[in-house]
Amino acid sequence: MGKQTPKVIRSEEGTPLDIPGGGYGRRMISIPVSQKMGMGVLYVDRGKSPHRWHTHDDSDKSGSYEVHYPAGFEEGYLIIQGEGVLQWKAEGKVYEEKVGTWDVVYFPPGVTESQLLNTSDKPMIVVYAFAPPIKPPK
Repeated sequence: MGKQTPKVIRSEEGTPLDIPGGGYGRRMISIPVSQKMGMGVLYVDRGKSPHRWHTHDDSDKSGSYEVHYPAGFEEGYLIIQGEGVLQWKAEGKVYEEKVGTWDVVYFPPGVTESQLLNTSDKPMIVVYAFAPPIKPPK
């Protein structure tokens, strides 16, 4: 395989995401651009979640938002702006940890049920990356 050139993906080329929890975003890298990774950005409304309680085990559908998680899926959030609370469930209890600007949240394969809530008074901006990539809805 020869050398590849970089690819610029313009904002209008990304897949728009209407976040049912409250906000919007764009998935900028995934299939067919890459077969190994994905990336995007989320703008989360005050008091809302970019993705309400969920695991990465199954398909997840809510309104126009649909995700089919591939085996071994893992994800990371880089909080560019705002503050929030990461919540997760384990052994019948809900746990919380505060997060803020420049913090990173890592969701390993098989992550427990979790969500991130925006607790700041402005939109939370989150850059996210994941692997393997998510197939776009048909």
